[in-house]
Amino acid sequence: MRERQAMAGGALRPLVVDLDGTLIHSDLLWESIVLFLKKNILRAWILPFWLFLGKAGFKERIAREVELDPAALPYDKHVLALIEAEKASGRTVVLATGSQRRFAEAIVAHLGLFDQVLATEDKVNLTSHNKARELCALFGERGYDYIGNSRADLAVWLSCENPMSVTRKPFRLADGRETSHSGSVRGGAAKALLKAMRPRQWLKNMLVFLPMLAGHAFDLFTLQASLVAFVAFSLCASSAYLLNDALDAQDDRVHPTKHKRPIASGALPLPLALMSSPLLAFAAIALCAWYNPLLLVVVAVYFVSTVAYSVYLKRLLMVDIVTLALLYSLRVLGGSAATGIAPSFWLLAFSFFIFLSLALLKRHSELFNLHRQGKEKTRGRGYTTADKTPIGIMGINTAFVSVLIFMLYFNSENVLNLYRTPEWLAGILPLLVFWLGRLWVLSFRGQVNEDPVLYVSKDKVSLLVIALCLGLGALAA
Repeated sequence: MRERQAMAGGALRPLVVDLDGTLIHSDLLWESIVLFLKKNILRAWILPFWLFLGKAGFKERIAREVELDPAALPYDKHVLALIEAEKASGRTVVLATGSQRRFAEAIVAHLGLFDQVLATEDKVNLTSHNKARELCALFGERGYDYIGNSRADLAVWLSCENPMSVTRKPFRLADGRETSHSGSVRGGAAKALLKAMRPRQWLKNMLVFLPMLAGHAFDLFTLQASLVAFVAFSLCASSAYLLNDALDAQDDRVHPTKHKRPIASGALPLPLALMSSPLLAFAAIALCAWYNPLLLVVVAVYFVSTVAYSVYLKRLLMVDIVTLALLYSLRVLGGSAATGIAPSFWLLAFSFFIFLSLALLKRHSELFNLHRQGKEKTRGRGYTTADKTPIGIMGINTAFVSVLIFMLYFNSENVLNLYRTPEWLAGILPLLVFWLGRLWVLSFRGQVNEDPVLYVSKDKVSLLVIALCLGLGALAA
């Protein structure tokens, strides 16, 4: 390797490593801002005023407000492996970062790989020329090797002997040299953004078509109105997913599957996620305002509810589950608002209880997997593994309450008015009992994905049951 070349006084040059975007796939300033917002969302207004303290002062002020978990950061495994190898060979390794010193020292203590740490303190922002001057004062001009990641590192690379970058494309320096690649290959942010928007979760927004189907309104206008509602809820949902994943990034990084999410893994930069979230929400609101004011009201309530869920409600016992069920039901109301088809009592009651069962199923699966891993409590939630049994009992009960509601609907006046041969609907009852019972048995076996909607979308048996129910509904009509 190039950094092993050229000895100075019989010893290898120190290896200096940047932190933000290099050692980790994220930026501690944005990580701390997100932690502050998660803890003090009502104090968000004060952040712009702290900017008057200067960048170093802003970092120090934020650092006083939050506690960062060094174990819950997206480290670059290739950079860590390089540091471990150089450390084992006897080389001095230095962490030099623009992040606040308290955070940097916590990371150094956690990793146990660095001999020295240089960081922002005493109102000096240790980036660019400030970092270069500090390193040259300690090790001399070209007396160290440096791994960085951005144009802010140009001055540091210029004064080091062996410039390295974690980016695919090398940086050209003023003296004609180029940085060499070191670290893992970083993916494209656009692809990560699309993945973080969770387009597969848009399947849930097909609930806006329920009023159209239940009311047997299959004209072009109703279809168009339902499609507008679908797009609006999809944009709004993606906005909420980005915000939720940004706030939950540290918790997700210690989760067995959620650590692969784009924000948690560092593939999607936090600034891009936090900028995209309000833009998507604005697009959804603008679409609703242009098309239907009543749809705007429902989507606005949905968005406020999802933000409240992301920021606070999901940490409350049972409140999170009821909120999830209501968010499903709001999609049905959104379809009604867009099409002008008033939802029946039966549709709303059936929707709430079956979605409540699916929300309980989601939490039960999460707790079951947690118990199987030998853990007692999940981060950021108000549950322990001891709660999985009562959660399961409630989930099974609400599942069959929804079946009971459908059975009562089958004997209601609505059915006689809407269906020519309503007897076919009786066939849906055993299918519902089979489908819901099977889902809960599989959940108790630990075989259901933590998101039951995604599990159903891939489960051939579930898809067959849904197709049969639609077929019976068509025959009844």
